[in-house]
Amino acid sequence: MATYLCRIQTIQRGEGRSAVAAAAYRAGQSLVDQRLAMDFDFAGKAGVEFSEILTPEGAPVAYRDRETLWNAAELSEQRRDAVPAREILLALPHELDFEQRRDLVRAFVAQHLTARGMIADVAMHRPVQEGDQRNYHAHILVTTRRVSPQGFGRKEPDWRTPAQVREWRAGWAQIQNEHLRRHLGPGAPQVSHLTLAEQGLDRAPGEHLGPSSTALERRQKRTDRGERNRDIAARNDAAARSRQDYSATADRLAAAAPRIEAPVEALITEAQRVRDAMVAERALWEAQRNALGSIKVPSTRRLAADLLDDDQSRRLRAQAALKRTEDRIATTRRRRLELVQWIRNPARMIWAKHAELNALARARGAAREAELHYAFRAAWVRSPEGRAVIETRRQPSLENAAEASRAQRTLVRKIKRMDRRIIAGTRTVNDLRVARELGVSHLTVPAHSPDATRFIRDVGAPAREALARYPAPARRDALDRLNRGQSLGQSLFPGR
Repeated sequence: MATYLCRIQTIQRGEGRSAVAAAAYRAGQSLVDQRLAMDFDFAGKAGVEFSEILTPEGAPVAYRDRETLWNAAELSEQRRDAVPAREILLALPHELDFEQRRDLVRAFVAQHLTARGMIADVAMHRPVQEGDQRNYHAHILVTTRRVSPQGFGRKEPDWRTPAQVREWRAGWAQIQNEHLRRHLGPGAPQVSHLTLAEQGLDRAPGEHLGPSSTALERRQKRTDRGERNRDIAARNDAAARSRQDYSATADRLAAAAPRIEAPVEALITEAQRVRDAMVAERALWEAQRNALGSIKVPSTRRLAADLLDDDQSRRLRAQAALKRTEDRIATTRRRRLELVQWIRNPARMIWAKHAELNALARARGAAREAELHYAFRAAWVRSPEGRAVIETRRQPSLENAAEASRAQRTLVRKIKRMDRRIIAGTRTVNDLRVARELGVSHLTVPAHSPDATRFIRDVGAPAREALARYPAPARRDALDRLNRGQSLGQSLFPGR
């Protein structure tokens, strides 16, 4: 089946990365980085299937040369932590051939990158010999500045927002699905940019191995990430078997239950009660999910500041005391010089001067001591021992946040599944009301159902069969009468 991957990362100078080096590696070429005066030679790299540079209207023709383009992007940046490029990594469907995959990538680039003014450097890779032979993928390096015939201009803030990432992810899923249907037919496999939880799938996601762990796993060397993925797969398999066993048991119980003639009025009341219970349960899950979203993990910087809080307060108090002492002495000196009896008494002047110097020395000493203590403490916080203490303090919050995130994903899956049940319940209630309006008084249904979902299904199926026995005009007339009387369910979620 087709797989989905659309991951975005930055090529950041502060991490020691170079856009020229990244382009050389992905395209399998030898390029010279003028800023670093370094030659990056990856001409012997295997697995590069195709590469090209796609530019928007008005971009300099010279930028279609890879070395010229990325040197210009690097030289347009001044900051040490600049981001001259971003990378979009796409998994390509192995069900398509080379030309079809290339057209798919070009369609995505044209619609979501060059149309917005970005230059895209595309490199399509085929699977490596020892890896998964379905692993066709594309690396797209994207510029981060507006481009004109004169070269690169200002940064575009909208290009580096979470909304832009969401747009790319959704756009890649949409275009990939369109091309799969075009080449493989209406029954082609489809992909989704939504998480498993957002799709309502009761399956835990695995971790991305990355190149290092993947290489070790290929050599039959087990890694921590590989072990976690194997544990996740085992739990998913066990959960799937448990759901299948429950479903099979419930189906057997439903099939063995005797069938009875039940009044439609009673079925409407019970179906409405079941649907209302579903809506209430969904609202409870939604409230729990929202409450879990308020859990925050303190940053390393925040915890470091907390460790220094007492020393910083002591430092500020000492500085404030020194300032008050200096101001008081300056004020006293001005007043003393205005008093004749002080000026004519040298002993008093000498004594006062000594007292002032002693007060200043004490205040300055206290300020220096507080400053040194703060500097020593700050150096300790930056040391490996201090960072270890910070991480130890942060760990419980990280664990709580991870647990909250898992609980949120579970609730999102449950909410999505409940949405589908509520839709089915609403339809069943409305079908029963239309059947009653048409004169149906009883329906043959199982005497009991194992759960709410099967009750809706067990009652909805005979209701629709009863409606099918009436001509379409009669059904429309009954529906119109009910709509005029506002008897049909108008919303999945009352009050919204």
